[in-house]
Formats: sequence, C-alpha cells, structure tokens
Amino acid sequence: LYRSRLAPPLRRLLFRLGEAWPSLSKVAVIRLPLRAGASAERMARRMPLLSRLRLFEDADAWRRIGFNVSEAGVAHVGGVDIELAGADCRDPAGWEFRSREGSGSRLKVDGISTRMSRFDAMSQTWTWEAGEAEHSNAAVGLYSVLVTAGDLQRTVQAMSESIFGPPARLLEKSPFSPKLSMAFFEAGSPGGTVVVEVLAPRTPGQVATLPGFPPIGGDPDAPARLAGLVVTVPSLEPVGELLGEDALGYPRPAAQGQGRVLAPLKHARVGLRSMMAFMTPPDREELEARAKAGTFGKGLAAHLSTGNTL
Repeated sequence: LYRSRLAPPLRRLLFRLGEAWPSLSKVAVIRLPLRAGASAERMARRMPLLSRLRLFEDADAWRRIGFNVSEAGVAHVGGVDIELAGADCRDPAGWEFRSREGSGSRLKVDGISTRMSRFDAMSQTWTWEAGEAEHSNAAVGLYSVLVTAGDLQRTVQAMSESIFGPPARLLEKSPFSPKLSMAFFEAGSPGGTVVVEVLAPRTPGQVATLPGFPPIGGDPDAPARLAGLVVTVPSLEPVGELLGEDALGYPRPAAQGQGRVLAPLKHARVGLRSMMAFMTPPDREELEARAKAGTFGKGLAAHLSTGNTL
C-alpha cells in the first residue's frame, strides 16, 4: 500500500484477521519507508518517534567498540539517546517515545519500561545533524531494536495498543529459525526509520536458540525485554579495523537483502550483555537496477517494510 490514506484502516483490519485466523499471519502489509533524513515532524504524522533507550550496559565497553559516550554515560546514535546505565543499575531498562498522543506518562508495555511524551508536529521541531556525535566505528544510525518475548501474541497486542498500532509485518516462521516467529514495528527518529523486531517462540513455552542470543522463550509468562541493536554504518571497514576478527564476526549478506552486509559483534568478548550487529545501508545501484528490471520479488517486501532508504 503506497502511503494511502486507506492504509492504516486496512492494516488494522488485516491485523485483526490475522488474530482470528493465524494462517493469515504471513500476510505482510507494506508501507514505503520514509527516506533517511526525513523530518521528525513528517514521521510523527504516522509513527511514534524513538527518542531514548536505557540499557544495562557498561559505558566503557561501548567506548572500547568505538562509540562516543559522554561522561554521563549517554551515546547519541542517529539522533537517539542511548543511556548506558551499567549492569548494577536498579532502574528498569526501557525506552522513550514522542508522539501526538503522548502525555508524559510512564507505563510497562509487556514488562518494558516505556515513557510516551507529547510531540506536536504542527508546533514543535526535532532536528539532528550527523556530525553532532561522531563515532570511531562510523555508526550513523540505528537500523533496528531487537526485543525477545515469551509469547508473541501477548507482546504484539501490548505494543500495538500502547505504542505503535498494528505491526507493519508478521512472520509465522522466522528466516533465522523455524522455531521462531517475528513481528516488525516502525518508529521514527531524526536519523530515519527504526525497526522494532520482536522475536518469540512459535509455540509459547518452547525454547529457541540463535547464535549470539541467550535462549528465547521457555516461560510463556516471562516479560519482553530489550535484547539488542543493529547499528547502521556506511562501511564495515572502520569497525573491522577497530575491533578485528576477535571481536567482530565474519561479514555476510544480510537477510534484509538489497546489497546490505552485516557483521555480528561478539558481544560477550567485549563486555556487552546485549546482542549487537553492524550493517551497511542498501546498495543504491543494485536497488535502482532491480527497480528498472522489475525483479524485486520477495526482497521488495523486506525492503518496503523494514528499509530506511530507497
């Protein structure tokens, strides 16, 4: 659906149908993403704006992997403030959003501490310049925030009702493991669209494993948690030279396609508790060639529902 005014009602309808008939959960309702650098005011008309993440991570560990972290323990990535609260912090990990409906309230969304602040696109502005926080690993933005859950339906319902509205995409079977299901939500930021990827066992109570992740699932009543980040870099060369093969996994074509290349961080070796990966943007020349040839195929759905640029 191409930015149509009918898109939100149709997405809500398909989402409800997917709840009633699980076999329809493979249907992907697609929206063309906003270009990277699109104004926050424009994004706020259709999605919440991610403004802050609070993670139980050590600030010095982030400095060692090339992030510019302030003395207060905050890294600015793509206009999003990432607060590194340390492993011993008693305050809950969580996130903050700005939206037209925000009231400044704090709530738990399936266990994740959430704050929704008001952002009036008609009277407020929110800008960010890429040069404000240069990182030696060349990070320029967030591609996605990874969330793990014990029960996908419960988490999707909570996030849909409290933050995002219906998911942009549902996958009954994840491409990473046949035991996992996934849901994709969209958030805005000054640096572009940020995807929220929720991973959960296909059957609540089962346990699924992925390289670099702790076991996912097991307890269907366990709350959702912020599990990791995928960071956008123009090239993998700077982070590769900085970290070396002892800390950075072998680069590989990303599942998102479009010429992206991803390298997972060996997070335990560098002192991180959460998963992290670095990924390049789409190859513009490849996208243009495929668009002219009309050969997007399955890759089009992945790009339109989760990509940052076209």
